[in-house]
Amino acid sequence: MRISRKAQRGFTLIELMIVVAIIGILAAVAIPAFMDYMKKGKRSEAELNLDAIKKGNKTYFVEHASYVVGTEGATPAANCCPGGGVTRCTANPAAWEGTATAPTAWDMLDFSVTDDHYFVYDYTGAAGTDYTATAEGDLDCDGTTVVYTLAGTAAGGNPTSTLTKPARAD
Repeated sequence: MRISRKAQRGFTLIELMIVVAIIGILAAVAIPAFMDYMKKGKRSEAELNLDAIKKGNKTYFVEHASYVVGTEGATPAANCCPGGGVTRCTANPAAWEGTATAPTAWDMLDFSVTDDHYFVYDYTGAAGTDYTATAEGDLDCDGTTVVYTLAGTAAGGNPTSTLTKPARAD
């Protein structure tokens, strides 16, 4: 009786190394692209919230024939990256509210951020004809911030706003 043994063929070391090299190349391309995608998603928060400020100011302008006058410093005032690492500003609805007798500019703009967020916002409105709102955030808590600036003017009774976006090097 003869026992025949079929040769079992597996992968050679070279074939396995080629697969590992291909996976390494794919990871080298995919990880930076994914990080850029994440930063773009975080940046969209600033654009959406500054757009809400712009709309609130246009509504106020229609009702009062001037932009909101007032100054609101960085809100929230706390550092959103206290210990390093990626973190968000903790939602604090009370930071955006004034009182019935002393409303904040945020109240008059009907603006607040009620969820955790990446940016702090400030607003300066002077003489009812011009305003500036900024959003500043450290998206990965590395000490480098990005700043969006919304500038509005009502020269000649025609309200316009311009959003200035930061360079993409964060």
